[in-house]
Amino acid sequence: MVCLAYFWGFLVRFKKLRVKKTGILSLVCCASVFATESQYDQYAAGNRELEARIAQLDSEKILAEETRLAPLASELLLKIKPLIHQGGNGIAIRDYVLKQFSQYGWRPMLVGYNGYPEAVPVSVNNQVGNASPTDAPFPEAALVKVELVAASPQAHVAQAWTFATPNATKQQRQLLMTARRALQRGIAQIRAGERVSNVGNAIQQELDANQVVAVRELVGYSMGQMRVQQPVVLGHKDLIGNETLMKSGQVLNVYVVAKSGTFGVRFEPPEFWTVLTRDGADSVMLSAMVEVTQDGHRMLSRLID
Repeated sequence: MVCLAYFWGFLVRFKKLRVKKTGILSLVCCASVFATESQYDQYAAGNRELEARIAQLDSEKILAEETRLAPLASELLLKIKPLIHQGGNGIAIRDYVLKQFSQYGWRPMLVGYNGYPEAVPVSVNNQVGNASPTDAPFPEAALVKVELVAASPQAHVAQAWTFATPNATKQQRQLLMTARRALQRGIAQIRAGERVSNVGNAIQQELDANQVVAVRELVGYSMGQMRVQQPVVLGHKDLIGNETLMKSGQVLNVYVVAKSGTFGVRFEPPEFWTVLTRDGADSVMLSAMVEVTQDGHRMLSRLID
């Protein structure tokens, strides 16, 4: 058993025991699963090759492509919204997303990332993130988190969003709206020459004001030649006092990951991929890609209505 820290679109601490390499949707037909480990390994190897090619591209070219890709990912998330209802399920969402990826010419880049076996995580209520999609029907009152992570031949794109079912409770809707306001407050701090920690501090202020708990185990990151690179973008108050400054031209993927109830999450065995709230309380995850500019910032992603 090995203890390590790694970025999964955001930073996660977990214990890695073994990797389940089944249940990944084949991009060829978007209707069946990889039957063998060799198929998984081949697809994961293809993703690594694409990552290596993107890493060799000019930063300006990557930024131009990120600018094109991010609104498409947001539009795709918006198209998912009708699938979020009582009786809907994660498999249906995964299948729809991968069909869209195929049409766009995108590869799902989570497949094989640090051994992760899924293409499109779909997490419900107390599942904070990274959950494998299943055919279990969504409950009548639910908060459903969908994580899109993909790449074209020239850049990566990533956005996560939480959707409420039509009959979500008042408390669930309040949690979601608080997270949305926190994301907006964090983004408002983005400006070249300012501390990156200002983003997380502003997010924490909004969460605290509404008795919502930040999930500290999952954070945002910068995107460019690598999908996940420095600097880390905290979604909570910086307790260390990091002096890192934002730079013009950086693309930050800002995350708000939060929960109701009390502090604390856990990682579900045996693979320890899925993050759950310890107290069983509801959770939310929102993110957006934002370019740092000299006079402020430019939104690349859309905030989903």
